[in-house]
Amino acid sequence: MNNEILDKTYSLVDEIKDSKEYKRMIELKTIIDNDNDLKELILAFNKIKAKYEEVQKYGKFHPDLKKTQMELSNKKESLYSHAIIKEYKELEKSLQKTLDNISKEIAKTVSDKIKHPNEIGLINKH
Repeated sequence: MNNEILDKTYSLVDEIKDSKEYKRMIELKTIIDNDNDLKELILAFNKIKAKYEEVQKYGKFHPDLKKTQMELSNKKESLYSHAIIKEYKELEKSLQKTLDNISKEIAKTVSDKIKHPNEIGLINKH
């Protein structure tokens, strides 16, 4: 790969990492990693998610399906309604949108035939 292109890529990465959104996301990740209440919420969600995936293998025939679905829904609501998690997820989505837009612009500039993710993350067919 051309060194000039690589240098410009690293400059773009540095610019993204210098953004307020990215810095805030890293800040929130540190808070999440060090907050015992949040760690418990995440652990509880991951446990019920794993249980749900196991129950899901048997589908509607599993006797605990409805109960597990309700538990998963409740744990997900508890986790994703927490202010810090909510802000983190919004920033994560915004950063992903920025990266998708950059990818799309680069692809379109090079050729109309290059596939790139659309607004919902799916690869367009040409």
